[in-house]
Amino acid sequence: MNSRPMTGTNDGRAETPECKGCSASVHVAPEKMAGRFGETNRVRAAELATEAEYARRLAVCRGCESFQFGTTCRWCGCLMELKAKLAAARCPAPEGSRW
Repeated sequence: MNSRPMTGTNDGRAETPECKGCSASVHVAPEKMAGRFGETNRVRAAELATEAEYARRLAVCRGCESFQFGTTCRWCGCLMELKAKLAAARCPAPEGSRW
């Protein structure tokens, strides 16, 4: 994992426009996000959260001070629109899962 600090805001504006672990942009278009999730789910055949639970999880993430660039969790580096869909996933906040 890259050790450089990541900075950004909850409204999607980034001061550092790169991903925590690679050189890709942290800004992911909704259609690319959907495509990535489809690829991941085909490989893993994961159990999904209900739509209501997914919406609740994303609302918690969007209100979190560690949600960066409108896409990414500071603690795990995950794209939260993908992670929140997985039924077994947990929030990685160090003080304990928020969802």
